[in-house]
Amino acid sequence: MNRTGKAVELAMGECAVDVVIPSYNGRMLLERLIANLDEVGLGSCITVVDDASTDGSVEFVRSRFPEVRVIARSENGGFSAAVNDGIRSTQGEFVLVLNNDVEVTRGFLEPLVSLFDDESVFAVSPSIMVPALGNLDDGAKRAVWHHGILYVDHVQGIDKVKPVFFVSGCASLYRRSMLEVLSGFSDSFAPFYWEDVDLSYRAWKRGWKSLYQPASEVLHAHSVTLSKMPRLWVDTIKARNQFLFIWRNIEDPDLIRQHRRWLLLVLAKRLVLGDRAFLRGWSEAKRRRGEALKFRAQDSQNRVLSDREIFAMTESVF
Repeated sequence: MNRTGKAVELAMGECAVDVVIPSYNGRMLLERLIANLDEVGLGSCITVVDDASTDGSVEFVRSRFPEVRVIARSENGGFSAAVNDGIRSTQGEFVLVLNNDVEVTRGFLEPLVSLFDDESVFAVSPSIMVPALGNLDDGAKRAVWHHGILYVDHVQGIDKVKPVFFVSGCASLYRRSMLEVLSGFSDSFAPFYWEDVDLSYRAWKRGWKSLYQPASEVLHAHSVTLSKMPRLWVDTIKARNQFLFIWRNIEDPDLIRQHRRWLLLVLAKRLVLGDRAFLRGWSEAKRRRGEALKFRAQDSQNRVLSDREIFAMTESVF
């Protein structure tokens, strides 16, 4: 690990790494995470963005942790809106985004920061271990293009730094200057899911890398907040945003033809399987297809890498 690189030296300065934690009704989780971050020396660099909680989170954090900056949103806007508010309120060269149900480990930060000596690096993900799923590592991400639909997956057993399709909004370190160029996470995916995939992919299109760093580790109590929400609603949003991602980002003519050719068959199969969430998601996404295609045309002007080049660099599957 490079201990003398410029990025590491910069990160040793006061709050050169700003921690942004979006939270909704996560009072008990915040108590544990903030104390955890204080133990690793980041206690004075934390911004909690409360997304209109009803459990007294704001009052609790302000009373229990007065050194923590708290942004209290008056309306629930979802992950992107909350994180973007946090990013705009901070000034460090790097932004560490953490879900409120994450636990960091001692020494996790330096291996992430060291990779930013490469000026083309946009974001870095640690190993994201999920104890509830048998210590599955949710950090190394790839994509799978199957029957005209894009799916995302996690790869196990990676023991070296490698490019990944995207870094998870659950726990990743971002370069602020690039975040600002990209205008942060897109509100098009509100309230959650696929906004982190979209952000990394828009960076990849400009030639900016997302990397996985196995030398850094955090623990994740997977989907603590989402598990309290209606499953059909959550899965509908996930499917809707899956389609919006494709229409916003994929430009390769052959991949587009595959998407169009397979779509009716995919929908028919989901109908037979009784997958109401997928069908509802497609229906909701269809109403916003024009908006997505308009964005794709605009963002295409900044493209440096093709879809196939990005898939190849991230070892994703066609």
